[in-house]
Amino acid sequence: MSPGRAAIIARSARTKPPRARRAGMRIGLYANPQDASDRTATALRDGVVRMARAADEAGFDHLTAGQHYLSDFTQLQLVPMLARLTGEVDDMEIGTGVVLLPFHHPVDLAERIATLDALHDGPTVFGAGAGYREPEFQAFEIPEEDRFLRTMECFDLTTRLLTEESVTFEGEQFAVKDVSIPVRPDPDDLTTWLAANADSAVARAAKYADAWFVNPHATITEIREQKREHYDPIREKREKAAWLPVFREAFVAPTHEKAVETAREHLWEKYQRYLDWGQDEAMEDTDDLHKPFEQLAEDRFVLGTPAEVCEEIDRYDAELDAELVVFRVHWPGLNFDDAVECVELIGDEVIPNV
Repeated sequence: MSPGRAAIIARSARTKPPRARRAGMRIGLYANPQDASDRTATALRDGVVRMARAADEAGFDHLTAGQHYLSDFTQLQLVPMLARLTGEVDDMEIGTGVVLLPFHHPVDLAERIATLDALHDGPTVFGAGAGYREPEFQAFEIPEEDRFLRTMECFDLTTRLLTEESVTFEGEQFAVKDVSIPVRPDPDDLTTWLAANADSAVARAAKYADAWFVNPHATITEIREQKREHYDPIREKREKAAWLPVFREAFVAPTHEKAVETAREHLWEKYQRYLDWGQDEAMEDTDDLHKPFEQLAEDRFVLGTPAEVCEEIDRYDAELDAELVVFRVHWPGLNFDDAVECVELIGDEVIPNV
């Protein structure tokens, strides 16, 4: 038996008690499936596995990752990577944050999400989004004008397949008659998220999902305004909680200067790539990301000491009614040793204090 396989079996056989639900803010890790193009897929795999193990040991509550196709980074695909990581964590919540719905058939996607749920002992999040990159739509031969119709039909049908015993659905993009998938998550352990940037997308998330997954690109001020105007009123009508999972770029170090110094180059490069990919065009304010690093970071990135990060998390609780903060602490090119040290520091000095 290989050492890696033996380690997975040993971890799955542990008798560690279930992770206690903490009273304070839940903390999640975005296991970045991207790295610099000159790094191998094997190196990326090993780095992501190290981060997942460190997050589990540090007491993180949630693990997620995102998706792109035809990336100019070295990139691992979302569901297979998360499936691999289920062998590295115990009962942590695992979710897709986010899967790009226009490029999937609901039957296939529902069975993948259900299988992912079956591979680990914690809750599962079906987190989804519409995508925005033109090369992806071209490659899948999906007209961009069908983007939101296809997204919402896929979201609706996938959710029903995950939660209902028999499903009949007749839409413009998808149709099934009296079908069921062979395994389904426990409904009490499944949560749905919709990612959103523009006001109309925030309203859709409020109306159809369990939560709006807040993107890392918007400032807290912008999020607070969108929440008040486009999320909270719909949640109130639905008699649903208005809490949010908030995705943030973050790096924690013993000093503020060290946190900024370590993250700056790689975080800046990542956001320049977002501009190349057209992320700014998907936002309500299309000029918002066209700023020098210091202005870009203000009210958006979480870079600093553990005490500074705890203070920022308290702000999310007070101003956004956030229930979960998902930190991305690795970007293409960053040394995984630095990312793992950051995860460990969050576990030692942030999680116990929020």
